[in-house]
Amino acid sequence: MEIKGEHLLFLFGAGASVDANIPISNHMVTHIEKLIDEKEEWQQYKDLYYYLKSSIHYSDGIFGRFGETFNVEKLLVVITEIEKRDKNIMYPFIGAWNIRLLDLAGSNFGNITKLKNLIRKQLNEWVRIKNYDNASYYEAFDSLQGEIGELIKVFTLNYDLCFERVVGRTRNVEVGFNKGTRDWHFSNFENTEGKHFFLYKLHGSIDWYTENEKLYISDDPVDDPELIFGIQHKMTSVDPYFYYSSELRRACINDAKLIVTIGYSFADEYVNVILSQALKQKSHVRLLCVGPVWNDDKEAERKSIALKLSLPENTNQIIVESEKAKQFMGNILNKDYLASYMAEPDNVPF
Repeated sequence: MEIKGEHLLFLFGAGASVDANIPISNHMVTHIEKLIDEKEEWQQYKDLYYYLKSSIHYSDGIFGRFGETFNVEKLLVVITEIEKRDKNIMYPFIGAWNIRLLDLAGSNFGNITKLKNLIRKQLNEWVRIKNYDNASYYEAFDSLQGEIGELIKVFTLNYDLCFERVVGRTRNVEVGFNKGTRDWHFSNFENTEGKHFFLYKLHGSIDWYTENEKLYISDDPVDDPELIFGIQHKMTSVDPYFYYSSELRRACINDAKLIVTIGYSFADEYVNVILSQALKQKSHVRLLCVGPVWNDDKEAERKSIALKLSLPENTNQIIVESEKAKQFMGNILNKDYLASYMAEPDNVPF
């Protein structure tokens, strides 16, 4: 079957870049706890950190989510909400802050902000890589675009620069910023001429920064990049996040026949809702999920993903490929492989 670029959509999670030596978010937690034990700068926030971690586990347990993974993004979402204090939308309904939190958070919740800044600084360092040779496996997208010959849409939940730095060496990757002024504008995604990829960075990027309430891109990673965590952009209409989320929904529901996730753990509820809608509305849409599977039990993984997407566990729309991103991109990904998973609507004539 012939593949059109508009019928193909890629979605990257943290596992897509782990082979480039960028840790995934639950591994970042392990590193943070090591810093708390060993570094004086971090040690003063040890009790606060473990209070927050325990509270998040407690919250998950109340709703029966005992197997939920604790990761750095979830931690930062909670910290950001607590930091709002009386500006939080739920503040009028809260009788009082937990006494233990008040003790640990410090005056005006200053310790909350300081801990958040330490984590963001460390996150930025983890995501910056000095040598993109470790991410050379992304070059597979150069070859794939050459085979397909049409523009391909890539959505990513990652902050790193692996795709644009590696694929951008040989292909035109549109990231949404004007060439002269270097500010972001959605119209850059309306012109497809001479472009090989549209890259939508759903949670921000380490080379984005804001100035006078406008978003800009830098040649290199910045010290305080424009990043968001979890639910923030789903609760607001601020661009580019709202635009990117809308484009993900439109592309999944209106255009895609094959959605390929690489290294995505299905932990983002908003993204899961979009994927679920696309699969439910069109029975011919297929979801190819790439990532290492525990004990290589692909059937159990398929059922687990179906459950997260509120689909029947016997659905034939989900395919699991138990491979790390590097092996998949380097040894498997090509036009013919993807075409083998394409399906047409039942009412399409031969």
